[in-house]
This record gives sequence, C-alpha cells and structure tokens, in this order.
Amino acid sequence: MRPSKMKVDKKLLPIKGHFFLFNAGTAPLVPYLSTYARQLGFTSATVGLIYTVLPIFGLIAKPLFGVIADRFKILKSIFILFQIVTIVSFSAIYFIPGNTPSVDVELDCGDGITVLRSCMQDGEMDNCKMTTLENFNTTASCDMDCDMSSPKMWQTVCEHWHIPEYCYSYANGNSLRYTVVLSNATVQDDCAYISASNVTLDGYQYTPRCRKGHGYVGLNEPCSLNCGTKTSLLSKDGAANMTCVDQEMNYRVCGENVSAADWSVIKDDNCEAVCDLGESAPWRLMEICESWGADVTKSCAPRAINGKELPSNLSFVGTVLLSTTIPEGNCMFVQLNHITMPDGTVHYPNCISRAQYQVESELFHPTCKINCDNSVLNELLESASESSKGEQSQYTLEFWLFFAMMIVSWIGQAVVVTVADAICFNVLGDRVDQYGKQRLWGSVGWGIFSLTTGALIDLFSDGAYKNYAIAFILMFVFMCGDVIVSCFVKTESTKMSMNILGDVGTLLSSLPTFVFMLWTIGVGLCTGLLWQFLFWHLEDIAGQSCDGADYIKTLQGLVSAIQTFLGEIPFMFVSGYILKKVGHTNMMSIVLFAFGARFILYSFLTNAWLALPIEMFQGITFGMFYPTMTSYANVVAPPGAETTVQGLVGAIFEGVGVSLGSFIGGRMYRWLGGGLTFRWFGIGALILGLIHAVVQWLLRDRNQHISVNQGYASVMKYEKPQDAVHMLDD
Repeated sequence: MRPSKMKVDKKLLPIKGHFFLFNAGTAPLVPYLSTYARQLGFTSATVGLIYTVLPIFGLIAKPLFGVIADRFKILKSIFILFQIVTIVSFSAIYFIPGNTPSVDVELDCGDGITVLRSCMQDGEMDNCKMTTLENFNTTASCDMDCDMSSPKMWQTVCEHWHIPEYCYSYANGNSLRYTVVLSNATVQDDCAYISASNVTLDGYQYTPRCRKGHGYVGLNEPCSLNCGTKTSLLSKDGAANMTCVDQEMNYRVCGENVSAADWSVIKDDNCEAVCDLGESAPWRLMEICESWGADVTKSCAPRAINGKELPSNLSFVGTVLLSTTIPEGNCMFVQLNHITMPDGTVHYPNCISRAQYQVESELFHPTCKINCDNSVLNELLESASESSKGEQSQYTLEFWLFFAMMIVSWIGQAVVVTVADAICFNVLGDRVDQYGKQRLWGSVGWGIFSLTTGALIDLFSDGAYKNYAIAFILMFVFMCGDVIVSCFVKTESTKMSMNILGDVGTLLSSLPTFVFMLWTIGVGLCTGLLWQFLFWHLEDIAGQSCDGADYIKTLQGLVSAIQTFLGEIPFMFVSGYILKKVGHTNMMSIVLFAFGARFILYSFLTNAWLALPIEMFQGITFGMFYPTMTSYANVVAPPGAETTVQGLVGAIFEGVGVSLGSFIGGRMYRWLGGGLTFRWFGIGALILGLIHAVVQWLLRDRNQHISVNQGYASVMKYEKPQDAVHMLDD
C-alpha cells in the first residue's frame, strides 16, 4: 500500500509566511530595544515610562483600525499599510542621532597631578568595569569643556597648567613695570652683566630667579632702567636686555667701550625698570611670573587677550591614563595625563599639593562636560552623572525623537498583529483549533533570528558597548519580505455586523467576559515586566562577573531561542488539543500560576546562564496564553466584528495590562532591583491565579466545558453573542 501524501493547504501558506517573516523581522529589534534604550543612557524608570505609554497607543489603535477594517472591509489594505509603517519607523530609529547625555566629571588634585573624579549618588560604581580599565595599558582621548567661572580656577590653570594666552596678557600694552635693586656688575666679552638682588612688582618683593633649558622660555627682552645718575653708564635711555645667568636675572649691556672699572660702581642701586615683552608677551610674562613666584600680583593675574573678559569655559582634549583608574568607595579616580588646546599646544595639568588643596578646597574644583573615545570609561561616567542628575536630564531632543518613533512602530506592530490574527481565523473558517499550528511559524522566525541577532551583535561589538546596526539590517530585509508575501494573502468574504459597537457592548456586559478581560489585564501585567526587564535583570546578573558583558547578547539570544523552540512552538502546535482537554478557563488559571513560578525562580538567580531552563515556562505563559486569548476572543465575537473584538482584547492586554506592568515594573526595578521586583510580581501572579480559579469555580453553574470547535459551532446557532460566551466559558 502506498502511503498517502501529506496534503499542503496552499491557502494557508501566505499567512504562515507572514507569521514567520514578520516575527523574523521584529525579533532582531523588539527584544533588544529596552537594552538599546539603556545603552542610550535612559534609566529603568524612564524605560518603564516609555513602555507604559506605548501600549496606550495600541489600546487606541487596535480597536480603532479593527472597526475601520470591519466596517469598510479593507482588512488586507490596512494589513500591508501598517507593515510599511513599522518598517519606516524602525528604520528611522537607527538614523536618529545618538543620544549623548550631558556627562559631567569633576577635576580633583591628588599628589600634584590632576585627576578625573566621578561619584555615584545612588548605588556603587561598577567594579568590573573599573577593573577592566585598570587592565588597559592605553590612553583615552576625551573632549572636555570645563566651567571656569571662578577666577581662582583660572589662577590654578595659569600657574600650574601653563596656558599663557589666557593667563598672562596685559591690560595695557606689552610692557612690565617694576622696581629692581641692582647688586653688582661683571664684564665679559665686551658685555656687562648686571645682577639683581630683588625686585618689587605691584608692591610684592621677590628674588628674581630665572630658568634656562628645554621647556623654558628664554629671556632676551629689552628693558629701560632708570637708576638716577648712574643711568648714564647704560646705553641710550638706560637700555639693557633682560637675560638669565646662573638661574638669576641679569641685565646685559654690550658695547666697545665697556670696562670692568666703569661698572664696578653699580652696587645696591634702586632702579625703575620697564621691559618690553613684545608679541610673545603671554609666554615671556608666564616665564617671569612663574620664575619669580609672583602669580599673586595684579600684573600676573589671569587676564584674557587684549584685556577682555576671561571666558567662562575652557575647552580642550584631555588624555587619560586608563591604567591609573582607582576605585574609592562610590567614586572613581583616573589621572588626566596631559591636555591639548585647540591651537595644538600640549600642557601638563599639574596642581597644588593635596595637603594645600584640602585646606583651600575652593581653589581648584571645576566641573567639566566630557565625552571619551573609550566605551567602558564613558559608561562609568554616564552612570555616575545619571545618578546625580535624576531623570529630568534624560529628556533631550534625541529622547523625544526615539520616543516618537517607538510610538509609531508600536502602533504599526499592534495593528499588524491584530489584523493578522483576524485574517488567520478568517482563512481557517471553522478550524479554529488549527490557529496554534499557523501561529507557531511566527515563533520559529522569532527564535531563529533573536538568537542569531544576539550572537551577531556581540560579534560586531566592542566589549560592553553594543553595535546594533546588524539588528536594523535584518529587520529591514525580513519586513520587506513580509510585505511581498502578504500581497498573496487572501481573505474570505464574511458577514458584516450592522451594529458593530452595539454587539461588542452587549458582549462586554457578560460576567464571564468581564472576568476574561480582568485575566487578560493580569497576564499583561506579568508580560510587561517580562518583555521590558527580563534582559535588564540578566544583564545585571551577568555584570556581577567581570566578563559578563562580552557574551550577554548571545545569552539573551539563547533565552529567546529556548522560549520559542522549547516553549512556544511545541505548545502552540498542540494548543488546540490541550484546550479541548483542559478548557479555556482552567488554562487561564494555569497561565497565571506558571508566571508566578517563573518569576520567583528569576528572583533567586545568581548566574545568568541558569535562566535558560526557566525559559521553558514560555510554553505556558505565551505558547498557551496567546492561543487561549485569541481563540476565546474569536469564538465569542459577533459575526462581522471579529477584527474589532480581536483589536479590543489585544488593546486591553497591551494598553492596560502591559502598560501597567511596564510602569510598575520600571518603578519597582529602580527602587528594589531586579531580584525583588520579579519576586513580588511572582507572588502577585500566584495570588491572581488562585483568585481566578476560585471565581471560575463560583461561576461553574453558568459554564460547561466545551472544546474550541464546539464553541465556534455554537456561535453559528445563537443570534446573541452572550449565549456563545456562556457556553465557551464552561
């Protein structure tokens, strides 16, 4: 006997192809968007707020476009239109300029060297990342813009950083006036060298030291000395050149008639000196002020070029020695080795000793905005800056662009999912129990490409900082394929309800349907936490191991793969059979109990890899939940209002349940951390499951257990939809 050939229902191939391609297109992005937002610098509370608002738009869009599709019979047109909307909005997210939050760091002084100081106001610095920096025998280049509104800060920069163009300019001309005491003169090679014992500048007396050699500015400035009657020994107008001899300032006078006898009379003479420093005034004055130690004087005080006001900010590129990273309590210190000014000059930011700094803390403590070319250093600085500024600092233009595109993409996905379910049931006709076998192809696409994407993101990324470009590319390719395949989807002509809203309102007045809606909200609460914060929780657990960031996306991909291949797909394949045996209402309670057990197991995780076996609960919490919800909604829907009811149920699930779960989960995650958040949600799910089971037991007289097929057939026999509800809920 020849074996019978397996029959392929060609009419179902396009909808299978849609489920596969749509989920293959959303899998590279949707699971990772919350962690993508985290990498952009948004807190858990902010991400929770985003995912609280998004489902509200789904709450509006799903029933709205469901009514439009049913009323005007344009199911396929809306289906394809919103696939294109999803592609465009997801693609736009990639082209939004990177959200570079304002990151601040303080400059501190330790043992005469300037260091970057960054502290957490809430929590502790990531020790693993700091250890990673300590092991880097390289430097990082940081664009810095420092607040220099205090003159004392400029004083330190001028005295120790040696930036003369801001610090040693004259208010009037390029001359320096002071009083000098000449000690004696020596003659050598037709030149007289007159030494000075002390100078008085702006009322302060100094020993006129000077410096020679590499790195110092050589002195050779023309000076005019007025020493009374002895000025005649000098050349015309008392001219002499300032110079440096044996680390002491001298005045050099050269000529053919210079003799030692003539200059021997110069001794302990007070002279008025005026020195012209020329176009190099800032550098010459810096050398004089620092050699004499005269920075306290008015002549050496910080002053912008041509007497203008000092700028309120100082911008430069700082070079940081990563190996000097030092953790101390909730703070991190790393040495600023040298800085490069916009004109290309290099300076070494030395500072006063720590002992003096501690006494005069107001002298040098500027705050700088910073952005470095090392991702790990940036993440540490961002986390500290975020903790001190709170959430308001995150609401930048980039945030609003990201948020807007997320809203559009969410609406697009919500409408596509709702219409796809309606089309699937429409094509299946009275074979409602076969829905799971069609929908499982979506899980196949999701499982394959969420895993593949996670591995590829890790492959193309640099350590903890992830490159999500490959995710956007895969999304675009598969979603475009979905649009093409969906053009071949055929929908059957169905009876149109003459009073869609009235029929749906009558349906909602049923007590069993009301309980069903409350159950949908409860599952949505759990799903909101799972969708938005499971990957956060795994990242936090993996972060406890210093090499955890290197494999976390691969692990998250494996989580998605196990959820689909060992969870969703097997259960969706047999969902029709299980619902016949167990019943819809009993399965509803089981889903809540499964969520409770799953979340409590998450709460005790200490190794992120141990989450993998827990993911098989996905078979019940989604693999059975989704067919239960959609088939229940389809069976009780009045003829001609199927898309409307699917949209309404989906809107309640996401717009109310997922929205509240995201909001509450985000707040609890920020206050309690991942472990306690999942534990309390797990306890709540167990309590809800128990309450649901008791309520269904109390309603048992109204209900009689029937299969999905029986329920669907019953709808055909009843003119009033609430009659079908009573039968199906049994």
